[in-house]
Amino acid sequence: MSYATSGSLYAEVVATQRLSPHLVRIVLGGEQMPGYEPLGVADEAVVLWFPRPGQDRPAPTTLQDGVWGHHDPEVAPPGRNYTIRAFEPGENARMTIDFVVHPGGVAGEWAVNACVGDVILITRPRCWYEPPADAVWILAAADLTGLPALARIIEECPADGPRVYAMVETADVADLAALPETQGNAAGVDASVGTGNGVAPGALVELIAAKLPELISQGPGYVWYSGEAAQSREIRKLMRKTHGWPLDRVQTVGYWRQDAEVWNETFAQVGGDQLVQVYYQAIEKGLSSAEASEILDEEYEKAGL
Repeated sequence: MSYATSGSLYAEVVATQRLSPHLVRIVLGGEQMPGYEPLGVADEAVVLWFPRPGQDRPAPTTLQDGVWGHHDPEVAPPGRNYTIRAFEPGENARMTIDFVVHPGGVAGEWAVNACVGDVILITRPRCWYEPPADAVWILAAADLTGLPALARIIEECPADGPRVYAMVETADVADLAALPETQGNAAGVDASVGTGNGVAPGALVELIAAKLPELISQGPGYVWYSGEAAQSREIRKLMRKTHGWPLDRVQTVGYWRQDAEVWNETFAQVGGDQLVQVYYQAIEKGLSSAEASEILDEEYEKAGL
């Protein structure tokens, strides 16, 4: 079945590179890769599905009730969301993914051990980065998990576009080598080393709060963040409640949770599945995904999540 129909394709590892102590770059290709249809947005992300033990490739998606997916939990492969660092179209199409590696991570451990010829499955992309047309500045912040998207925001910054200010927190100064030289109308990168990323409390909320007065004085702007989920919530609250910004000027994406095990236990204890229904109810009432997500986040916070 083609990518256009099923929204998935198999990809083969064609190259690997250790970028830093915490980052591994995997370049993917193969005969199906030319069929990939990129969104062309800096934080474009896909779901990568990995083989289960004993498999040479993950199970394919199947069609059920008009939906393509892995519907049988007994055979469903483990999957994780990853930003596309780069995509080169054409007959010899290539997709580059940068992986954060850490003990116990399904995707990171796969990346560390990946060999040329290994096969994974890729499904349809999504994206969130959408600065308003009148933005004169952009504040883009991320931890290691958001670093590939932040790198693309810097790399693709046009000379005649909004001024881009980048903030990043990494576990090791060597991780900063994964960022490109500033281009176009991008300013330098403010880096916090040794914070967040599972090694220490995150620092980006405070750094953003300190930078905002200077930026807001320049005119209308846009704030984008990707990284740890609790920090994502705090940054959104800072912009939405403290500064009263509308949703179209704030985009925060939680890629992972610092306290995932505790959070999952609490989720089960408070009946989290029922809380999730407020999201779908909001969508049914005509609210946008961003509006519904904010309502759900408020319910989570009330429940101690």
